[in-house]
Amino acid sequence: MPRIKAAYFAGAAVALAAIAATITAKVTNAFDRPAGYGAVVDFRRVIAPPPAPASAEATAERARLAGSTAAIGTQRWQQASTQVFPASAQVTAQIACALGRQVTPATARLLARAGTDVSQSVEPAKSFFKRDRPFVGQSDPRTCDPRSLGGLGGSTGGVLSYAYPSGHAAYGELWGKILSAAVPASAASVTAWGRQLGDNRVVCRVHWPSDVAAGRKLADAVYAKLRTNRQFNADLAAARAELAAAPAPRDCKKP
Repeated sequence: MPRIKAAYFAGAAVALAAIAATITAKVTNAFDRPAGYGAVVDFRRVIAPPPAPASAEATAERARLAGSTAAIGTQRWQQASTQVFPASAQVTAQIACALGRQVTPATARLLARAGTDVSQSVEPAKSFFKRDRPFVGQSDPRTCDPRSLGGLGGSTGGVLSYAYPSGHAAYGELWGKILSAAVPASAASVTAWGRQLGDNRVVCRVHWPSDVAAGRKLADAVYAKLRTNRQFNADLAAARAELAAAPAPRDCKKP
């Protein structure tokens, strides 16, 4: 029995990547991702347009980008590079370390389905506002995201190429709230991890700070809607029960 239990939880870290892999893929239809809970929100009711190009906020953001080259190659930059794909095994391991427990299958499914709702709230906003990524048109276009140059994000074509709002910030905010509800004792650490997921996209030079703020605001609205959903609450309870029996993760290091 102990061996079966160990194998069950050992495979859970892979489960999040397997179940949620399509969340961050460049999708073409609803069949490319797990079904959500129906907690999609209308971005027009939640977030304002991004800062106007001549506004004080936009000017401050451009100044921040100009000074961001100092972070290139630093430890924080390297950390940001591990978070390019939120459904990766690396990110799953970071979640486990923040939780203090290995990610279980029920938890993986919960995050994946909720992630679909937030992505379906974010993507229409990206298409509507069509805001360029910070590096577009810059003399130094370096980012920690390997997809950015000549690929996803390297142009203004395609939903996921646009900057506003940040999908990563939305995932981090939403997952942080869900995991806090699942393991209240770990609320501070999982919330901090979720916030960092968004902040690191600014470090990575692929998002403006206002993109991150908007992504979080959308996630908050999605979460509020999820908490009124009977199936989500049932799945949250199932994840909470599994996590209560889950072992501690291995090889956790301070970021």
